[in-house]
Amino acid sequence: MLMADEKVSKTVKPDSSTPNEKPDLDNADTRSNWQFSASDQSTESVAGPDKPSAEQSFSWSASEFIAHTKNPGWYAALAMVTLAIAGLLFLLTHDKVTTIFIVIGGGILGFMGSRQPRELPYTVSDKGLQVGSKEFLYTSFRSFSIVQEVGIESIWLMPMKKYMPAISLYFEPNDQQKIVDVISNHLPMENRELDPFDKLMHQIRF
Repeated sequence: MLMADEKVSKTVKPDSSTPNEKPDLDNADTRSNWQFSASDQSTESVAGPDKPSAEQSFSWSASEFIAHTKNPGWYAALAMVTLAIAGLLFLLTHDKVTTIFIVIGGGILGFMGSRQPRELPYTVSDKGLQVGSKEFLYTSFRSFSIVQEVGIESIWLMPMKKYMPAISLYFEPNDQQKIVDVISNHLPMENRELDPFDKLMHQIRF
């Protein structure tokens, strides 16, 4: 009998010595609520070491470039400068082909200056950049920069290819950090200012 009592006491003893293991409905509710609300936190706190983090992505809509208002005087000045350069070049070289190309170039410049920007959808994600229907991989760029343009900040993605133009992203000021957070995971950021050609284009309101 004593041995039986000892076995019983040993069986009951863990229950009496570990009060924290008793069922507690209040604590159970608290733990359940915490697990439910964890889904609203960041991916890093939810995803375990064996689970991949969710893809980062941000989308917005903006103009494809900054449009400067041009009055008739702007086009008249462009025509005068184009004809003056073409006429001077013809007097010096008597090269009709080059003179014609100068006039055609001036006409193309005027046409491009009259073009109005389109409103395009933009998306930056871990897969790359999407501008309208075009998609770009981050491997096509070497870096990105935040550039100040006439009081407006934009993000320029600098291409790997030498003669490929940079891609400019325009956005609302409140969206800048969200876009930078995604791109900076794949490209280094470098300081950059407008080069003399870009400054000239802004000065002539092109």
